Amino acid sequence: MGGQMKASSPPASTKTSTSMQPCAGDQAKDKPKLIVLPLQPQEGRAYDGTGLAVHFLLGNVIVLHTVFEEFWFGWRVKKIFPEKGGLSAYCRGEGPRVDAIRVGKEQGIRYLLRGRVQPWGNKIRVALVLTDAKGDNGERMTELVLEPADQVIGFRKGFLTWFETCGLPLPNVQAAKALWPEVTTLRGLDILGRALEIYYLHSYPEVKARLDLQWFDKAVSAAPDSYLARNLKGWALYKRKDYQAARESFQSALEVNPNGLGALAGLMWCGIYTQNEEMAYTWAATRADLLGKTPKAAKAWVASRMGRDVLEKKRKFFQN
Repeated sequence: MGGQMKASSPPASTKTSTSMQPCAGDQAKDKPKLIVLPLQPQEGRAYDGTGLAVHFLLGNVIVLHTVFEEFWFGWRVKKIFPEKGGLSAYCRGEGPRVDAIRVGKEQGIRYLLRGRVQPWGNKIRVALVLTDAKGDNGERMTELVLEPADQVIGFRKGFLTWFETCGLPLPNVQAAKALWPEVTTLRGLDILGRALEIYYLHSYPEVKARLDLQWFDKAVSAAPDSYLARNLKGWALYKRKDYQAARESFQSALEVNPNGLGALAGLMWCGIYTQNEEMAYTWAATRADLLGKTPKAAKAWVASRMGRDVLEKKRKFFQN
């Protein structure tokens, strides 16, 4: 892939090509979608969870971008990797490459972000490639350094600066929200990524066992003040339908990062699935406000969603 890292030199700041401004139609009517693929280990290096952890970090940054429609990789994991083994192979730098242009066109995704990671002392070197699936613009590449000692803030600032050179600047008010103190270590990132892979793999229908929390507990133990670890554990508990424990984990995540859209969404969905209208409406409105959207519209969406869930439960009851 492009943007491969040289082992003997520090990363360059950016490598530029053509601008990637969304077209007027994207902004006015249909917001473009962007997903972050799992980052792979640098060629020839053994797998650890770092690539998936950086993937998760970037997803939690980009979700704050008001230009894009919220679009998590986890929603499409089985469509991009139809076979469970294909996902695992990709995360290890094995198997066929993902054709970003084809995937984007098939699934209506405008931008795909992919890359590679490489340990560099007590830091991580990250090579990123942004592809416009419409094919109107050239790919954009950069190499950045991620340093846990600075709470991963320098890496995120560098990423946001690069995104601006790509013609996709985060509004200043949103950029500030993307710089929460992510307190972690290299080991914490490794364990977080391994837990995230287990979470994704559990989406495949052939996986019948209940989601094991072992790695999610390890992620929180390795980095107890990490927003990402607390948030991910909340989603693992949510997947197990342990909504009360999930709620506690999401609220714990918000203590670290009050602007964590992933945790806010988790609390909203806990409210929806427990038919707690006040809870669902409260967190939907908070989430909407964070993105500059209308709380009234968010509450209306929750009301319609809760109505559909009630009807679905009734349908299943009478079928049984």
